[in-house]
Amino acid sequence: MEYAAVILSGATQQLQKLFNTDDLQQTHSMAELQHKVALAVQQLLQTDLNRLLNILYRIDVDEHQVKQAMLLPSEPEVADRIAHLIIKRELQKAQTRFIYRSN
Repeated sequence: MEYAAVILSGATQQLQKLFNTDDLQQTHSMAELQHKVALAVQQLLQTDLNRLLNILYRIDVDEHQVKQAMLLPSEPEVADRIAHLIIKRELQKAQTRFIYRSN
C-alpha cells in the first residue's frame, strides 16, 4: 500500500470513530472524504452543536480557524470549511503515527 493511501486510511478510521459512523468506511479519495465529513458536520451543526464542538476539541482543530469558518454566509459553506479543517488535522496526526510506527 502506498504512503498516501496508508495516511488516508488511518485518518478515515479515526474519523469513523470520532463521528461514530460507518459511512466513511468505503472512502477512496480525498474529495469523497471531504464530502462525507462535510455532511456529518452539517448534520451536527443542525442537531448537536455541543457534540461537534467536543469533536473539534478532541481533534485539536485550531479554534481561531473554526471561528472564521463559522462566519461564512451559509451552513453548507461552514460545514465544508470545518470538514476541511478536521480532515487536515487528522491527516497530520495519521502522518505522525505512520512516521513513528515506521521507526
